[in-house]
Amino acid sequence: MSLSTVLYSTQENVLKFGGPIVLFIGTIGCILNLMVFTKNSLRKNPCTICLIAVNIVDIIYFYLGFLLTILAVGYNTDLSISSIGFCRFRFYISFVLTCSQPTCLILASIDRTLITSKNVETRQRSTRRLIITSLISLILFYAIVEIHGLLFMEILQYGPNYFVCFYQPGTYTTFMGYHALIVNGFIPPLLMAIFGLWTVKNVRNVQRRLPITHATNREHVNIGRPYVIQSKDRQLIRMLLVDIIAFIIFKFPVTIILIYQQITQYNQKSSEQQIIEQSFLQLSYFWYFIDSSIGCYTNILVSKTFRAELKNILSNISLFFCRRP
Repeated sequence: MSLSTVLYSTQENVLKFGGPIVLFIGTIGCILNLMVFTKNSLRKNPCTICLIAVNIVDIIYFYLGFLLTILAVGYNTDLSISSIGFCRFRFYISFVLTCSQPTCLILASIDRTLITSKNVETRQRSTRRLIITSLISLILFYAIVEIHGLLFMEILQYGPNYFVCFYQPGTYTTFMGYHALIVNGFIPPLLMAIFGLWTVKNVRNVQRRLPITHATNREHVNIGRPYVIQSKDRQLIRMLLVDIIAFIIFKFPVTIILIYQQITQYNQKSSEQQIIEQSFLQLSYFWYFIDSSIGCYTNILVSKTFRAELKNILSNISLFFCRRP
């Protein structure tokens, strides 16, 4: 049995059996995240607004991206190869969502850096209005910039009866290699890492700063009151840092494969080699979506506030159904 046959069978089984599990777990997780983050006690926080946006993007991407991949690879029902219009629309939406998710995390990282600053004026820049305006502006920007997906996607044949909706060979494949490098490659993780480490540094600086007092006979006079980071903000920082680490671990492999395809696009490749590369790409897409499915469960592990809010929500749901006649 050839390597291409083994990989093709592997990707088919992984997407056929593992795909629906990840989709189900991820959908439930995103819904629970949204239920918690939209509670009155959390939704007014600028960082929470970014996390709400991330989960909305993830849900849309699950059903306009991952579900279609599951159907195409796991169940041999690829809707995108039956219509060039749908092929291009699917990838256009995917490009916009792929840009939007890291943007939400980067904005959340910037907000946490601002809110943990020792400078009062810097902390005051962390506002809901600024975050909402930035999110809407950037998503609209991506909707315009990613219009190329509606023009240059093609239905390609990689083997006998093996068709895929993919990048137009040549210049556009080169462009998409750099696009992948920018969108999911080095720049988003780099920005997340910079602001994440900056936030950690700010938190440590706040912890080291102690109130300075003078003893005057029987009374103490405070010279300065240090800024204290609220418990909720600390827990949001922990959740965000875990999200950033997960993003880097699960999103980066697909970028490596796309860059490799861009570098080797002018090499002579047999049908078997093309199938092998496409199989690795599909498996990396499966790995890619695991990140979007585990957010709720990592939040439960690292945040006491999240656990408490989720427990209240589930208790209320349970009481609602128990009281029904």
